[in-house]
Amino acid sequence: MNFPAARLLRHWLFLSVLALYGAVLLSQLNDGLASGDAHGIVRTMQALVENHRFEVSRPPGHPTTEFYLFGAAAWILKQGFGHKFDDQTYLVFQSLAALATLVVFYELLCRLGTRRWRASLAAVCLAFSAQYFSNAIDGEEFDFALLFLLVSVRLLILPPDSASTGRRLPLSIFCFALATGCRPEIVFAGLIFPVYCLLHPKLGWKSAIATLPIQAAAIFLIWLPVIFIGVRPPYTAGMNLRESILGGGYRLIFQCFTPPVFLLLCWILIRALRDWRKRVHDSFPSNFVFVASCLVAVIFFVVFFRHASKAAHVLVVVPFLLLLAVELPSILLLSLTAATLIGCFVSIDIFRDRQLVRPFLVPGSYFQAVYQKPHYKLAYLRELPHQCEDRPTVIIANAAPWDFEYHLARGNFSAREKILTDAIKPDLPAFFPRENDTCVLLPRDGACETRLLENWKSKGYSFKMDALLYRTLFARYNVTASLTNSASLGDISFSLFSIK
Repeated sequence: MNFPAARLLRHWLFLSVLALYGAVLLSQLNDGLASGDAHGIVRTMQALVENHRFEVSRPPGHPTTEFYLFGAAAWILKQGFGHKFDDQTYLVFQSLAALATLVVFYELLCRLGTRRWRASLAAVCLAFSAQYFSNAIDGEEFDFALLFLLVSVRLLILPPDSASTGRRLPLSIFCFALATGCRPEIVFAGLIFPVYCLLHPKLGWKSAIATLPIQAAAIFLIWLPVIFIGVRPPYTAGMNLRESILGGGYRLIFQCFTPPVFLLLCWILIRALRDWRKRVHDSFPSNFVFVASCLVAVIFFVVFFRHASKAAHVLVVVPFLLLLAVELPSILLLSLTAATLIGCFVSIDIFRDRQLVRPFLVPGSYFQAVYQKPHYKLAYLRELPHQCEDRPTVIIANAAPWDFEYHLARGNFSAREKILTDAIKPDLPAFFPRENDTCVLLPRDGACETRLLENWKSKGYSFKMDALLYRTLFARYNVTASLTNSASLGDISFSLFSIK
């Protein structure tokens, strides 16, 4: 924010929000890393620095973070301080990206002439939106993608007679390319540049067409490290059309947002689209921001249903809808802020343990994000040994390997860890809470180790699996079936258990 020191007090409300948000993020830095994809990023950085080998953690790749940003940081930490790029380092970067994005978003609003209190409330709505907060404390590169995308938009906000337009536009496109290197789906927002040229009084359709090859060249340049090792197709959602529609609708209402926030954002978009013909003819850059915000929101809502596996995929629409919201009556912005903050503490859901039920109250987005961290899994882990029987038993828990390892490293949980060399997953660990090794605790990845399980079955082992894990992996769309105490996968039968 390019404000002189003497004028900082004018922005005391936003600075207070930023300080509070920073304190919340700081409180979570030592609670472990829960995201499986984030653990993959950390392993990729360690392999890059220690073995000088670059492998993407997830296809098709994320070069901005995994090569340029994290790679440089990991090298500096290793060479300059002898420190390894670890889980906590990654969380620090996530927090910094979230804070920086809020600063850029607030400054963008102020540059557009938004009153400071309105800009501060919009920043609150973004900061505490469910998926933004989740990625700020423990997630992937969605907040990084928003950071570079908003910087790209900010570079375009100039008076129509500005002499620096010719320099800012290529720089903005380069920042946009960096955003695609954080999250590839950001490429769908590339339409903002042709729109910018078409609405700019001194550019036009020729400039709009010219931005397309410039975008392609910039993206190609950013993606060179991934192109060099080979681009692989991204993972599919594994859903048919019906499941994409139903699952996407559920995620939009209950996971991307809360029901009240979703309804308010829909109303904001509907009101904006009703004013489309009038607002297109506004003065520049107001008309550009309006058109770009509407188009980005509509496109990403539609695209979301093509890959409705992650709620955070629709996060990009939030700042653009907030750009529309700050121009609407104050009561709407105040209602959206209140609904966002209330949703941090309490929300509504229609699924209980993946079973469809009547709507009921659940902990809000803050608790849902925080409680995924390993720090909060201790009570569950301590109950697992009670599932052991007098005969040899394999227990598949609804917990990740790092949940066990986090508490083992801190002496909170007693067990012996062993890497299973005959597993399909090469680094699958098993945990033995008893000295005689007759009780085996497997993390959730063990549910797919058919060969390993069959080997244990031949030795007389019985099997247990967390009921929620079973429904998540093998009966995820059977949401109205009655609950059972047993299940089978091939020739292997499981007793299902629940730990509340």
